[in-house]
Amino acid sequence: MTLKTPKNSAKFRDEVAADWVARLDAGDLTPAQERELQQWLASDTRCLGAFARAQAIFASPHVALPTEVRTPVARRSFLVAAAAGLAGTAFILGHRAAAEKRIYVSELGEIRQIPLEDGSRITLNTNSAVQVEYLEDSRVVALQRGEAYFEVAKDSKRPFIVVGSSAQARAVGTAYSVRLGDEAGQMQIRVATGRVAVEAPLPPPAAPLAAIRNLFVSQPTNGAYLNANQEATVRIGKGGLDDGKIQVSIRDLQPGMFERSLMWRQGLLSFEGVTLAEAIAEFSRYSRQRILIRGALAHERISGLFAAADPLAFAHAVALSLRARVGSEQDTLILYRP
Repeated sequence: MTLKTPKNSAKFRDEVAADWVARLDAGDLTPAQERELQQWLASDTRCLGAFARAQAIFASPHVALPTEVRTPVARRSFLVAAAAGLAGTAFILGHRAAAEKRIYVSELGEIRQIPLEDGSRITLNTNSAVQVEYLEDSRVVALQRGEAYFEVAKDSKRPFIVVGSSAQARAVGTAYSVRLGDEAGQMQIRVATGRVAVEAPLPPPAAPLAAIRNLFVSQPTNGAYLNANQEATVRIGKGGLDDGKIQVSIRDLQPGMFERSLMWRQGLLSFEGVTLAEAIAEFSRYSRQRILIRGALAHERISGLFAAADPLAFAHAVALSLRARVGSEQDTLILYRP
C-alpha cells in the first residue's frame, strides 16, 4: 500500500487499519499476509485500537436509514478514508452463512417496540437504530446508535449478541439494556435479569482475534460477566499506556436504579439527585425544544419523574422547586434566577 500520511500519526494507523479490513473482506489472506497483519497488530497497542475502529466503520457506516431495510450479507465497497473518524456502530462478527438483515429505527422522541421472530423483543429508545441478523449459530443485533432494551427468548444453541461501538454483550436468555455514549467507543450495559457476558467483538479472521480480545485490561480472554442489577461501562483509553485499549468497569446498581432508568419505555424520565445540566442533556435526546441555563443553576440537583415529551412542563417544575424563572428566546427555553 502507498500512504502519504506521516507514519507516526493516528491518521496513518487508521488508514492502514482500513486497508487491512478492506483486504479481509475481499477474501482470505495468504499466510504471508496473515503474518504481516499479526505483526502490525502486535507492534503497538494503538494499532489494535485503529483496527477495531476500522471494523466498526466498515460494519455499519452512519447513513440515513429508513424505518426498515433488508439487505443481503454481501458487503459493498469500503472507503478507506472513512477510517479517519470512528462511527458508533457495529463490528463484523465473521464470514458465515448468508442471512437476511433487518434495520429498525426510532425517530426523535419515539419509543418503538419490535417483536422478533424468535420470541425476543427489542424496545428502541429515542433516535436509535439496530440491525438484526439471524445466523446459524447466533442471533446478532448491531446497535448502530442510541439505546435499546432487549428481552431475550432463551435459546442455548443460538446466543443473543448485541454488538456496540467497542464491545459486545452476549446472553442466552435474559433482559438487559445497551446504550452508546456520546464519545467514540463509549457504551453502558445494564442487566435486569440473568447473566450477560461483555466481550471484545469478534473480527475476522481468527488469527487477530486474540489480539483484539487483549484490548481488555481485565480478563482479556473471557471478558467480563454481569449479573442482575449490575452495570458495565466500556470506553476506549486515550493517552499514555491505555491509549486505544478497551476498558471495562463494573459496578452494582443501587436498589431501584435500573427500574428508574428504564422509565423511558413509558415516555418518562426519572432523575434522582442529578445536576440540572445533566437532566437537561437527557431531555435534549427526546425533543428539539432546547433549554438553556443561566447563572449557577446548572449545578443545582433535582429529583423527580417527568414526561420526556414535555420539556416546558419540566422547566416550569424545576423553576418552581429551585426558585427560578422560565423565559424564552425564539425556540429556546431559558431557566434563570432573577
